[in-house]
Amino acid sequence: MADQQAPGAVSSSTGPRFALPSPRIGVPTTGRLEFLVFRNGKPLGRHEIRFSDRNGDLLADISVDYVVKLGPVNLFRYKLRGRETWSDGRLASAHVQTDNNGKQEYLSAIREGEALIVEGRRARRARPPRGSLIATHWNIAQLDGPMINPQDGSLMRFSVKTMGLSTLMGAKGGAARTAKRYGLSGQNPMELWYEDPGLWVGLRAKAFDGSIISYTLASS
Repeated sequence: MADQQAPGAVSSSTGPRFALPSPRIGVPTTGRLEFLVFRNGKPLGRHEIRFSDRNGDLLADISVDYVVKLGPVNLFRYKLRGRETWSDGRLASAHVQTDNNGKQEYLSAIREGEALIVEGRRARRARPPRGSLIATHWNIAQLDGPMINPQDGSLMRFSVKTMGLSTLMGAKGGAARTAKRYGLSGQNPMELWYEDPGLWVGLRAKAFDGSIISYTLASS
């Protein structure tokens, strides 16, 4: 079947503003990013990324687990497992499986020459615009857009606004961090925080039910 050209995303960028010479700039020295996740201020779960090297390639293994409870009853459960492989500073492949409260979703992305070929629940051999990255947030270069939804392969339309510096408190009384805040408006509005030169340290977004999801960095 012929490749399908994915629709373009709307972005305020007028050229690469966030692209870095290597995605490893977003990798902490510990090789691990771990966030505590809250829904309307109450614990929801965890989001963790572990980084490793394999024959010179950078691997990013992603685990996300959310549970909404009412007493002992689980009202909502979300589980995501994925891996990105970066080779020579470029995304070579990504594979993600998601259990979205019982609905099974997936993403598979493979680089073929200069093109990234994406398949997912909402993408059938789509070829997103050049420079598209998976919206796993740890690589600030994704803000150059467009971003690919890791759940289903669809494009996420957005515009990016730099919102200056702000202070984020660490988990469990940890040290405060000063980071740059970026607002993403469009289909999936959210705010992301990055320390210079590009370490992901925070997120805030509105969920489908109107609740506020926030991330607090537990370790990096």
